[in-house]
Amino acid sequence: MELFKMAKEAMSMRSKVKEMEKALKAKIVDIDYKGIKISMNAKNEIVSLKLPEDFGKNSVKDMEKYMFSAMQEAIKESQKAMAEESKKLMGGMNIPGLN
Repeated sequence: MELFKMAKEAMSMRSKVKEMEKALKAKIVDIDYKGIKISMNAKNEIVSLKLPEDFGKNSVKDMEKYMFSAMQEAIKESQKAMAEESKKLMGGMNIPGLN
């Protein structure tokens, strides 16, 4: 009987993981850093990137610095969204790496 219960729990967990993957992909965060606009889903996948018209007028060093900072901010916001969605979907389950 114990083996059947474990198999049932594993199937339930797989279903929740699929549901969570779908929710994370759908949850989009938008950041705007010095005119650089990045949309990223809660799986840390970039959905869109837009640069301001005058971005090329900056020095290469400044452009690199601005892009780096914008990406860092987008990743941070994406990770917050991932944690929030994970809490909602997993109902307080303690899963390493998601809390």
